[in-house]
Amino acid sequence: MTDELSHEDFHRRVARAEKALREAFGGKPDTFEATLRRAGRRLPRRARKAGEEIVAAQALAGHPQLRLQINWARVERALERVMDASKRVDRKDSRKGQVLGALASLAFNLLLLFTLIVVFAVWQGWL
Repeated sequence: MTDELSHEDFHRRVARAEKALREAFGGKPDTFEATLRRAGRRLPRRARKAGEEIVAAQALAGHPQLRLQINWARVERALERVMDASKRVDRKDSRKGQVLGALASLAFNLLLLFTLIVVFAVWQGWL
């Protein structure tokens, strides 16, 4: 790869990373930064840091003179890290975890309600 990505190539790669994050974490955010915010802590810490580097590079890439400050090798690694992290996300498994968590919460609340009813019945002398 060359020392510097072309403007179009950089934005095309960022758009691919954004699309991968949207597919992995859902939603329809407008920008790459909003997509990262949506992924939040579900994204591994290194991938979040890499995403922040990409956002910083996007800010510099728009200006011709500031563009010279971008370390393109780091940006390449950051793009790869974000893409790899988004590929490892299993939406089906996370959805199953959310459903099981909701069911566990419901079961706990019903058990707590039943216990309170029994305690109240004993206190009133009904049992």
